Amino acid sequence: MALSEPYSVEQTDTATVSAGDSTDFWAEHVCRHQGTLRFRFASPSTFRGWTTVQRYADYQLVEFWSDGIIYSRTPADIRHDDDASLRLLLPTTGALHLRQDDHSVQALPGQGVVVTKARPLDFRQPQFARAWIMNIPAGALPLGVGSGPALIDLSQGMGSVAACMISELCEQCHAVDGPAFATACDMIADLLRLCLRPGSESPSTLAAVDAAVRDYVRRHAHDPDLTPAVIARSLGWSLRQIQLALHHTGTTPSQLIRTARLERAHRMLRDAPTDRTVANIAYGSGFRSLSAFGASFKAQFGLTPQEARAH
Repeated sequence: MALSEPYSVEQTDTATVSAGDSTDFWAEHVCRHQGTLRFRFASPSTFRGWTTVQRYADYQLVEFWSDGIIYSRTPADIRHDDDASLRLLLPTTGALHLRQDDHSVQALPGQGVVVTKARPLDFRQPQFARAWIMNIPAGALPLGVGSGPALIDLSQGMGSVAACMISELCEQCHAVDGPAFATACDMIADLLRLCLRPGSESPSTLAAVDAAVRDYVRRHAHDPDLTPAVIARSLGWSLRQIQLALHHTGTTPSQLIRTARLERAHRMLRDAPTDRTVANIAYGSGFRSLSAFGASFKAQFGLTPQEARAH
């Protein structure tokens, strides 16, 4: 893309077209931004999806959500558009499955995966998957020929910094201009290059699940309907996977939820105005029972909620 082309933000939703046209609409939209691809829709008659696309210079950042679909890029597609740029995919809900160079990987929330458009690939996402996909210039990252998709741990270190920058860049899409967007993308590419240095350890699936579950609980603990089953369904894993990941770090889904709610209540008791009642704080932290809240709070902190507020 020429540098003179302005920075743009485009939001697209298949809800704006009839159900019978949604798959053609989606295929045209995706190919316009990602090049030549093949599509296999899990349920063509009811397919839904939306995107927010930021573009400037050689960079593009897309946040997307859609129903189940498989994308393929064949040798014929590669000859058609001759695009050798890279793609970084970061799921926020569900798992993404990618295959390239006879290697298959599964990317979970807390992980990213890099592929090249210069070689054939298959990309499968489940129902209700949500993710970011970032276009990166060819050669910007050390992706070896024949090495398959490169998995990156985004739950810690420089990977976590890169993921936070991508999230914030998407959040601030209307508050940045083209040069600022390109500069931020350059910095993200630099961080990812550090993550892909030879000798870097591949992220473990359990560590990625643990990090994603903890982040989800932190953001939703105040919801009284939050349960281990809800977490599993929202993140696209089985309850057994979540239990196993948390077991390795010494906790359970229920304990994690309870601790997050208690810590939220403890902060609110300390910081909330004095006219906000203990009951209001308990319910606002996700507890349904005031007596259960009081007992759990004392077991955790060694004093009652009323004593914590007075102290």
